[in-house]
Amino acid sequence: MRFAVLPAAGKSTRMGRPKLALPLGECTILEQVIAVLRRAEIEHILVVVGPHVTELLGLAEGAGANVCRLAEETADMRATVEHGLNWLEQQFRPHPHDAWLLVPADHPTLVPSTVRELERVHLAESGGSIFVPTWEGRRGHPIVLAWKHVEGIRRHTPGEGLNSYVRRHAAETIEVPVADSDILCDLDTPEEYERLRRRWEG
Repeated sequence: MRFAVLPAAGKSTRMGRPKLALPLGECTILEQVIAVLRRAEIEHILVVVGPHVTELLGLAEGAGANVCRLAEETADMRATVEHGLNWLEQQFRPHPHDAWLLVPADHPTLVPSTVRELERVHLAESGGSIFVPTWEGRRGHPIVLAWKHVEGIRRHTPGEGLNSYVRRHAAETIEVPVADSDILCDLDTPEEYERLRRRWEG
């Protein structure tokens, strides 16, 4: 898979501090996510960084990712992702059949095998163009989309998010069962971070 987009422009309001820079083991949450994607052999990893979290710039670049630095705050994650997609188009001119992985940057429990399974199904399944991992029937993240959806996302109803876009393209969406319950995990609060930190250390 050629591309991964990690939106990193949120304000971490519920965490109370920039969560992507929080330590996890010997690195930060953001560095851990990038390391997993590199092990999964994603060719171009792009972190879209908001102007209020400039400390993420060095972390992302040091971990081997490209960085799209936003000049202004975005209204929502969809807008952040669109900035990243524009950056990738300008730099690499992707083909419509190229795939891109939308990865929550606060998802350090992601494992390479999940990424590889999504890529395997994407390459084998001609009837779909959006691929969503599931565990026991519940959808999680990250998701894979064919590049042709970039234009559709730009035209999507203003104010509606990417989940809404995926729901409207159910006929093109393939669910991919994976053996990893962590695809359902969120990391938004100090309590969730503390549980993750203890688990990591254990």
